[in-house]
Amino acid sequence: MTLRVVARTGFATDIGMRALNEDSALAGRSVFVVADGMGGHLAGEIASRTVVDVFSRLDGKEFVSAYELEGAIAQAARRVAGLASEKSLPGTTVTGLVFADEGGYPCARVFNIGDSRTYHVSGRAFTQVTRDHSEVQELLDAGIITEEQSLTWERRNVITRALGGYSGPVVGADVHLVPLNAGDRFLLCSDGLSGVVSDTEIGEVARYMEDSNETAQTLVQKALGAGGSDNVTVLVVDIVDCSPRWPALEVEGETATCDRRNVGDDTVPRKGD
Repeated sequence: MTLRVVARTGFATDIGMRALNEDSALAGRSVFVVADGMGGHLAGEIASRTVVDVFSRLDGKEFVSAYELEGAIAQAARRVAGLASEKSLPGTTVTGLVFADEGGYPCARVFNIGDSRTYHVSGRAFTQVTRDHSEVQELLDAGIITEEQSLTWERRNVITRALGGYSGPVVGADVHLVPLNAGDRFLLCSDGLSGVVSDTEIGEVARYMEDSNETAQTLVQKALGAGGSDNVTVLVVDIVDCSPRWPALEVEGETATCDRRNVGDDTVPRKGD
């Protein structure tokens, strides 16, 4: 059987209460990306756009190999690092997915650097695929602070990994392989959404709202209505059809999402942080 994946996308973004929108996104045929720039005017928006430009070159491919994805991540890291100057230190987070052929079956390779997130809806299950690269996440994982304490932690907006900033030209990404099935939905977002809207609320909208554009727009409005002041971007990727079908299996290592709120701006990693 011929390997194929057909997707439908929905997209929404808002500047929030900022002077400019530093988020960038790519809704392609087989490549989907959200990047959240940091660094202010003529910095963050260029960094995020640079990442999107790099990944757009993969979109002519029906399926993207692990090697090709690794190459795009490496190139994006080098190009964003090269934007640094005496006047600005651009940086950006990124999350995304590419369609992949895994042993003749359709998959998504989901990746992230920083705290932009990708969620997955499969049936009635809603999971957070990516894990934030942030100081608060590390403290939570170590059991040093509680979920409640994380909401008001002094350095809760500091990320521990990004493209650009002081990260240099080599930055590692987390990559997750997710089997694709018709009816699956992926939701990519900047922390303008996940920082002010709970995963429970995001999951309710993602699971029960059918139209991809309406889903994205509704989530952006929820972020603004919750008092979010940051740029907010949501990209929804619906798997309309794909073949061949995966045999019945249990996916190990899948964890349920938890309710996290990180209010405020991201901070580019600095020396000494």
